[in-house]
Amino acid sequence: MLPLSINEVSLLRKLFASSGGFIRSRRFTSKLATTSVLPNKVASRRQPLPAGGKAEASPVPSPGRCSRLVWDRQPRTVLLVKKPNDPRTEQKLSETVRWIHERHPEMNIVLEPSVARRVQKDFPYVYVVPEGDLGEYERTVDFVVTLGGDGTIMHVSTLFGGPAPPVLSFSMGTLGFLIRHHIQDFEQAFDRMLHGKVSLLDRMRLVCSIYRAEGERMVWKKTATKDMLAMNEINVHRGRSPHLARLDVQVNGHDLTTGLSDGLLIATPTGSTAYSLSAGGAIVHPAVQTLLLTPVCPRSLSFRPVLFPIDTSLRLKLSTGSRGRADVSIDGRVICVLPKGGYVEVRASQYPLPCVNNPLEGNAWVRDINQLLKWNQGFATKTSVLENHRAQ
Repeated sequence: MLPLSINEVSLLRKLFASSGGFIRSRRFTSKLATTSVLPNKVASRRQPLPAGGKAEASPVPSPGRCSRLVWDRQPRTVLLVKKPNDPRTEQKLSETVRWIHERHPEMNIVLEPSVARRVQKDFPYVYVVPEGDLGEYERTVDFVVTLGGDGTIMHVSTLFGGPAPPVLSFSMGTLGFLIRHHIQDFEQAFDRMLHGKVSLLDRMRLVCSIYRAEGERMVWKKTATKDMLAMNEINVHRGRSPHLARLDVQVNGHDLTTGLSDGLLIATPTGSTAYSLSAGGAIVHPAVQTLLLTPVCPRSLSFRPVLFPIDTSLRLKLSTGSRGRADVSIDGRVICVLPKGGYVEVRASQYPLPCVNNPLEGNAWVRDINQLLKWNQGFATKTSVLENHRAQ
């Protein structure tokens, strides 16, 4: 049996309402339709964009690399994710859903359950994943549209533990390192996405596993999974404890050092301009495949940040000699309290997050570090060395 189209589902719901409710099938009730009736996502390939020469299309993404998106056929399902608790974004989401449904009625629109329940009356044709089944996102979603800031994109990353679909991000006026389009350009960017006229930057993600001292893996209760993903950083820190955290560091199973500090960060190149930068870490270009180990306020002045190859496995263990417990935070969210002897293992994920580039931006990374970070800006002139050079 083939899945029903959006128009068919809408028609059946109208028939159900006019029949007095004698049909008891879940699909025809006022309940939200689930993605279980949707087809599998459309297959896609990547055409690498090298400096020169011709490259073959590949289905396998590579962290830090830019590639051209190639659809096997036009995508059918889009997931819309908005910034929470923001009235302006809520209004723009409604406008976006209405525009997609009117301009592209063949598209299946998926919303997160909490959002879908609020707009169900106006948009009965939207879909949600079955409760607790995040795997449906991976099975059905062809690409994601975000309305909000960098935090919205990091939230999307948590929805896809395996291969993630392309993410088309739109700013609502705020600036961010991950947002590539302004909401005013939505219609043109969306149409380019449907026709595969976009390039992608595969942003590296980290996989984190947390263990108790006896080796038992801890489960993150929000998703009931044992592995957690990070786009920016994984932070093991002293939290509310008044004492410094004593952390043992291992690299590929070998003891590296024991650090006494407020905490230790393991960051991605994307996260190198976030907390790691505030702690004195290096700014790393997203095309560089590396893991950053950055100490936060170490007692030893010689404890400096270190960069490791992408295939490195790092372990941060709360020493039994530490005077207090430690907190584990991932992308700014406190995940758990790490008991003495407990440890965190971190490695690069084999599934980066593909972010859609803006073809009108040029070298966005150079612009970002100069305009957003004010990198190397003079104290007196309030301009960067690059701006001074151009003015001469």
